[in-house]
Amino acid sequence: MLNKKEKNKKKQSENRKYKTLIKNQFKKVKSYQAEKKPDPSEINSLIIETQKLLDKANSKGKIHRNKAARKKSQLMKLFKNIEVEDKGAIIEE
Repeated sequence: MLNKKEKNKKKQSENRKYKTLIKNQFKKVKSYQAEKKPDPSEINSLIIETQKLLDKANSKGKIHRNKAARKKSQLMKLFKNIEVEDKGAIIEE
């Protein structure tokens, strides 16, 4: 049986894994937002993947449910900004 320190290290590494995965997903979304003409299908798949990751982390108890909801809201805000910028580019042409 593992002692308390070893259990805590294991939990900490699991929590850190999900935390870094979420951060990296948001970085990817922001990098796509910075592109001149992002591909809508890639962005949609990236958003779906990010939402799945947030749901999984929430269901496993790695992040709080309110944090998951807040991150999803932030994600959709970024997505709206990408859509608005994309439509603006189409109108200008």
